[in-house]
Amino acid sequence: MKREEVLQALEPALNLKVRTVDHSPGVRVTATAERVAIRPSQGARWVELSEDGVKSLSSFINIGWPVAENLSPDTFGRVATELLRKKDQYGLVYRDDVIQSVVKGGAHMVDADRALTTIERAIPGIDFHRALVDGTKIELEVIGEQETPVVRGDLIKAGAMVRFSPVGDITPQVQAYALRLICTNGATSNTVLREFKYTGGSGDGDNGGGTDNFWGWFKKSVHDAYGSLGEIVKQYQQMLHDRIPANQRALLLEGMLKQAGISGNDANMVRAMALQDPPNNAYDMMNLLSYATSHLLEKPGAIRKAQAVVADYSSEEEHASVCPLCRGARKATRRDSTAIIEAPHAS
Repeated sequence: MKREEVLQALEPALNLKVRTVDHSPGVRVTATAERVAIRPSQGARWVELSEDGVKSLSSFINIGWPVAENLSPDTFGRVATELLRKKDQYGLVYRDDVIQSVVKGGAHMVDADRALTTIERAIPGIDFHRALVDGTKIELEVIGEQETPVVRGDLIKAGAMVRFSPVGDITPQVQAYALRLICTNGATSNTVLREFKYTGGSGDGDNGGGTDNFWGWFKKSVHDAYGSLGEIVKQYQQMLHDRIPANQRALLLEGMLKQAGISGNDANMVRAMALQDPPNNAYDMMNLLSYATSHLLEKPGAIRKAQAVVADYSSEEEHASVCPLCRGARKATRRDSTAIIEAPHAS
């Protein structure tokens, strides 16, 4: 994708404004069967919330939408008012003078155009592979020139996955990303994700860890994630030796599909692929799941959930706790160890 195409894809998340609201005892929420509105402080004008904005408000005040939607309008208004009055700071996200979401205060808002420029400077020969927008959240899959084979004929290209929000309702993250050139079957490395999660403040300028500090972190994280290809390929090569017994393939696949949230026709497609070309090792199984994130799933949230399971599955540190087959073997080993320890006492 070209830069212009990326910005066009991101447009739903960019055409937003944020108003930061400091603690005020005059805040009030009113609700009727037709609408919900907020008055941020005494004397301020009332502003209506969209349907998504109401759900976001419910989440922000920690009562959750399944509970909130069952409250009467009057009760919801009173509860929301009371809980908002306890907040020190929050942000109201607007589009066309209607609140689309409510986010925590002090979050780091990321300018999308500058993010693209920084990524282009961090990775040589940059290509924007895919841009996902989920409400106010943006996820970019980008790749560069570096490529390495896992096995002959199976080239992996290095990249980075970048998550941020123009309105600051998620913590910016950078994650190593690998793209199989055999098809657009992207996979991620969860091991690197934990190293590249922004923990700085949200100040402006270059004093006190502000935006200049952030963009330095951002560029370095993208560069380092891109440089993690060798580590990722080693993980994949190790997975080639993790054989899956024929009688365990269906059990493992069903466990992975359930954890990845892949169901219905998408799951049937993956099952059909497994029957046509049975996964002989952990690498084959990973590629079945990551195929779904690239070819079958469309909703950003569903793609991210499945990618997270793929990342866990490919991480040596996490694999044993995620893989149903390994987890069962580990439990059996634990039982055997317990029996050995307890045997002398039994006699």
